[in-house]
Amino acid sequence: MKRLILLLTLSGCVGQDIVLDEVPPEVRITNAISQMEINTSWQFKYMYLDNVGAESTPDEITWSTSNADIAIVNQDGLATALDYGNVEITLTATMDEVTVDTTIAFEVTDNPTMMSQSTRSGTIATTSSYELTGDFEISMDGNDLIIEFESNYVADQGLPGLYVYLTNNPNTPTDGYEIGAVQVFSGAHQYRIPDIDLFDYDYLFYYCKPFKVKVGHGDIE
Repeated sequence: MKRLILLLTLSGCVGQDIVLDEVPPEVRITNAISQMEINTSWQFKYMYLDNVGAESTPDEITWSTSNADIAIVNQDGLATALDYGNVEITLTATMDEVTVDTTIAFEVTDNPTMMSQSTRSGTIATTSSYELTGDFEISMDGNDLIIEFESNYVADQGLPGLYVYLTNNPNTPTDGYEIGAVQVFSGAHQYRIPDIDLFDYDYLFYYCKPFKVKVGHGDIE
């Protein structure tokens, strides 16, 4: 009887029979800005994620600007603002002959504050027969990442061995950050995670750890 209950529990977790871990490679600028003060410089940082969402070093990177009269950027990602206006900076990365890129736009102004994105948000959606839903917002408090869940968050308490992760692959927790076992199954709550930056991960990932089965995730926008 115990074996039958275990199998029924596992079948309730499974959202699909085959999970493909491969994802498109991606490059992202991790400290994008929306404004930059004229006659100042900004050191852009980046992260490259391979075809399984693991951070790695590309074979080649190239930085470029849409208007060198407004801002220039060298091949180390150091941008310098020369004149007022709007400009785009593009980062292109090549790995194993596959090229990906990302572009950010900002305005050169007299404002002495570098305006960077301070929050991200998303919604959890279930991929199993169990209820799992809720909105969340992510922000920084010093060196700590804060994940705030809203009051509409609900997770079925029948989910066996439910854990939550930060990942860059929506199909697997491999190479992700294990936040821990889920302790709150309804209502507003938060996680505080040290030494994780706002753009280090793109997904919240929910996992039946004993059975190694995904049960839901949320895109971090």
